[in-house]
Amino acid sequence: MYQILKKQTLNANTKLMVIEAPHVARKAEPGQFIILRVSAEGERIPLTIADFDREKGSVTIIFQEVGATTMALGALNEGDCLHDFVGPLGKASELEGLKKVAVVGGGLGCAIAYPQAKKLHEMGAEVDLIAGFRNKDIIILEDEMKAVANNLYVMTDDGSYGEHGFVTVKLQQLIDEGKDY
Repeated sequence: MYQILKKQTLNANTKLMVIEAPHVARKAEPGQFIILRVSAEGERIPLTIADFDREKGSVTIIFQEVGATTMALGALNEGDCLHDFVGPLGKASELEGLKKVAVVGGGLGCAIAYPQAKKLHEMGAEVDLIAGFRNKDIIILEDEMKAVANNLYVMTDDGSYGEHGFVTVKLQQLIDEGKDY
């Protein structure tokens, strides 16, 4: 069984969980995912590995409660256990040799962008991270992204936080200003 070490509500329907999974944490890399089952009768669902800690043997997942399985997952609390937690699966992102990068994520996709930016930062790359959200109420991982980016640009569709506009517009602006990613 895979124990929930931490549960955090990020916004109205988005949760973060840190799961005790030392075998997964030992081999996890940015860009990979896990498949979990809440119970023996439950369906298997894939979720991105949003972070991992090899020393603590933990893996972080972020999910929105939108269907029966993610609702059941969201109903669990710290100390509860998942029935299955398999991974890491998929091909890790190819990040070697990159020196100057723009990492772009939107909404829940920031759970994918963050571990890539973190790894690039650890490798010594210059990282500009552009994160987009519909509005300020659904922003996730801002502090974490700020810690691993040389420059963090938060964009909101409605202008309620950060800069008004889309991530693609900000990326084009940076390129037009001479950034050479």
